[in-house]
Amino acid sequence: MSERQEPRDDLAATPRARAKQKDWFGDFRRRVLEEGEPYVIANAVTPHEIFHAMDVPVVSTPWYSAVIAAKRLSPHYFDLMDRLGYHDRLPRYMSLPFLTTLDGDPARAPYGGLPRPAMMVERLRGDYAQRIFEQWAKALGAPAFMLDSTALTALKPRWWEMGWDRWEELYGTDRLDFQTDQLEALVRFAEVTIGRPFNHAAFARQMEAVNAVGALVAEARDLVAKARPCPVSLPEQLTNVMAATWHRGSQWAIDHMRSYLDELKDRVAGGTGVCADERVRLLWLNNGLWHDTGFYRAFEASHGAVFVWSMYTNFLADGYRKAIHGDPMRALAARHISMNEQLHLPPWMADWIVHQARDFGAHGAVMLVPVGDRLSAYGTKLAIMALERAGIPVLEIRASMVDARSWDRARMTATVADFIETRIDRAKGPEGGTAWAS
Repeated sequence: MSERQEPRDDLAATPRARAKQKDWFGDFRRRVLEEGEPYVIANAVTPHEIFHAMDVPVVSTPWYSAVIAAKRLSPHYFDLMDRLGYHDRLPRYMSLPFLTTLDGDPARAPYGGLPRPAMMVERLRGDYAQRIFEQWAKALGAPAFMLDSTALTALKPRWWEMGWDRWEELYGTDRLDFQTDQLEALVRFAEVTIGRPFNHAAFARQMEAVNAVGALVAEARDLVAKARPCPVSLPEQLTNVMAATWHRGSQWAIDHMRSYLDELKDRVAGGTGVCADERVRLLWLNNGLWHDTGFYRAFEASHGAVFVWSMYTNFLADGYRKAIHGDPMRALAARHISMNEQLHLPPWMADWIVHQARDFGAHGAVMLVPVGDRLSAYGTKLAIMALERAGIPVLEIRASMVDARSWDRARMTATVADFIETRIDRAKGPEGGTAWAS
């Protein structure tokens, strides 16, 4: 059970999603490396939609980090980080793509590495982002645009219910005014730096397409939450939903989520699950374990335990979707203004996760506390407390999303197995919840 295995594909949509990512990067290499078109490096919590409306390719830093980790190249780059003298608390998620630049070996880096971009974009949501992006931009010889982050003074309960059409009330007019001004400044900076006009009509269409994808993700979420047994493994949720997320403003994303949803419906109708002997339903909390996604399936045969949810399952539905209200740019500001806080900071994340636990009938949760990535670890303790108070036992494990050097698969497998055996009552669900066995 402790041996590393690649997760198998049960859905036809999954290899199509991977093929899309491969084709996208092939197109990126043709346009950027061969034909010299401009492109942008941007963090995941920045508005890629602006560049999509300009027909400018965007490489997301967390996505590239995940690719490096999945190809099991992170040990080489983090060893390089140590040799170069960077301290061992440097955030791994953001640092990994930066290290491919410092390494300077396109034969080793996934897809040949990242060439000089036209510009780089980061959201200043922690005390490390600006310094890393400044050094990376200097190493690449590219201009960087930093978006400030504002704080909310009063958080209303059940924010996910307000986020779709009551976002002005949820986030506050003053904050949205400031965020919209920043996005308009980013548009002007991009037009001058890249030398292309911003296409307002394409942008408006893209915003509507994102909402369409989000609606399909919400339907898939509800289907998986109610289905017994669970019709899709967590690795396949990650592959399909994240591919649609990165291409969220495209017709491909809409079509792909429809095909994914159709497969889920067929599996539910036929009673097909990823684990025929499903007895325990688990949540995976925090970022993905990108260097070992097969770990999510390690407990199906031995314990009848299935990971049914992670934040990637439905954040596109609960966080990205925004009613346009006649102002696409302001709706975009609402989409990104508190994205990272909703995923990682209390009380945003805690309330949302407890809600997911009850919807998905979770018997317990495994919380990844990322080593080195402080921002992703800020809210973990309070989220654990909230879940435990709701009657949902939580196992906290310390590891890195992308640094495989510190990952001991056998030890972690034994730890989770012991948690399932000793803390999860299979005969009784979470208090007030809708557990599978209740």
